[in-house]
Amino acid sequence: MLAVSGRPRGALDGWWAETKLDGWRALVTVHEGRVSVRSRRGSDLTPAVPELTCLATLGASVVLDGELIVGGGRLTDFYRLSGRLNVRKPRPDLAAVTFMAFDVLWLDGTGLVGRAYLERRECLEALGLAAGRDGCGVIPRYPADDLDALLDACEREGMEGVVLKRATSTYKPGERAKDWAKVKCTAWAEHLERRRETMG
Repeated sequence: MLAVSGRPRGALDGWWAETKLDGWRALVTVHEGRVSVRSRRGSDLTPAVPELTCLATLGASVVLDGELIVGGGRLTDFYRLSGRLNVRKPRPDLAAVTFMAFDVLWLDGTGLVGRAYLERRECLEALGLAAGRDGCGVIPRYPADDLDALLDACEREGMEGVVLKRATSTYKPGERAKDWAKVKCTAWAEHLERRRETMG
């Protein structure tokens, strides 16, 4: 599921916000003690991220949606991530990759895509992804009613922005739906514009 660009019109009652990290979107499957990592376009990234074998001990069979990041998932970190994932023999000690989950699509034989965002998030947060596992975590969520303050905080931290998600929204695989909206920080948008001008 993909987000549309721009702030939704009207009040943000019933919406939640997640920090938008700059990384590689990935689907992670954990089943019978095996971990599989695929990119948004379906490429097998499993050999490139041996750090994620920590998920083999999760104690559940799951399909997770999230971001592969280096460091804090900031712009400067993204270039280190690209270099790390494109090498044949990865060295985690040079640029350790972390998987930051923001959704769970399947859990112990039950598909969750038809359930509401908040219900899926509660299932995700109950998995304990960050408990004793250095290679993974969960992107935090915040009430979206004070979006401007949240964007200011992201700006100060050098983050890309936020993704707004409607609390009642189901997960629509392969769709760019209005129930998800990405709102970027001003500095980030200006950086992208400068890059476009430089690339000509």
